[in-house]
Amino acid sequence: MAGEPDFLTSVTSHYAMARGLFTRISTFLGNATFKIKRGSPNETIEEIARRFKTDDYDCLVLRERAETKAGAAFIDEKTQDINRASFHRSAFTLNAFTQLFFVDLAAQLSFSFVQLKIAFTLANILLALLAHASLRQSYRALLAGPNALPPKRRFGGLFANPAYNRAVKKNSRSYAQSAWEEKSLFRPAYFINAVVIFLGGQFILAPDRLIFPFSFIVGKISGLFTTLVMAFDVWRGIRAGDAARTAREREVSVYRDLDI
Repeated sequence: MAGEPDFLTSVTSHYAMARGLFTRISTFLGNATFKIKRGSPNETIEEIARRFKTDDYDCLVLRERAETKAGAAFIDEKTQDINRASFHRSAFTLNAFTQLFFVDLAAQLSFSFVQLKIAFTLANILLALLAHASLRQSYRALLAGPNALPPKRRFGGLFANPAYNRAVKKNSRSYAQSAWEEKSLFRPAYFINAVVIFLGGQFILAPDRLIFPFSFIVGKISGLFTTLVMAFDVWRGIRAGDAARTAREREVSVYRDLDI
């Protein structure tokens, strides 16, 4: 009977450790895959403050900015940019995991080249880091607010103000950068990932090395997982093209303000 308290204590301790580990993993995944819910400006600002731990002064500035129509539109635009960058970060992290554990292109093509797997994994990690940098850039732009333009004309409207056109062109750079990233980096990367996963989908431990029924179970699960990730990449590649067109439209709309 003396062993029962020790057994219960051990079980309770292991349960607490497992629960703590699960909580930390859930928290990490929640922070890595978060999406800011878009509602009223105040609800969006509260969600941003919770996700980024924004201080009270910045929250006050954002609420004052949201009281104007232009400010509310700016906050909504930057919230979309943050959500899109967060989705890219999660997607490329998923692709890095898939490339590392569920893809072996070299084995499928009957040659040994371990560096190929490492290269695809590192490429996805770099893209995830780039998406994270874009997320932080959008957040800083949100706090900074829309850039105020100087007057179009000087000296009672007699002469053009060169600083005005320079400011307009500067405002367009973020949209041009976003369009380039979506079209030239993220979109091809999703399609390349889809092709590589289609050609080299294989669990890191080949199912034929396992005994039945584990070989059957591992083969089916890995096949289903790689198929879902491949379809996800195709879908995200299409959406990245749409995002690039949207960024170009925003860039063009900014250039319409030029004083020509």
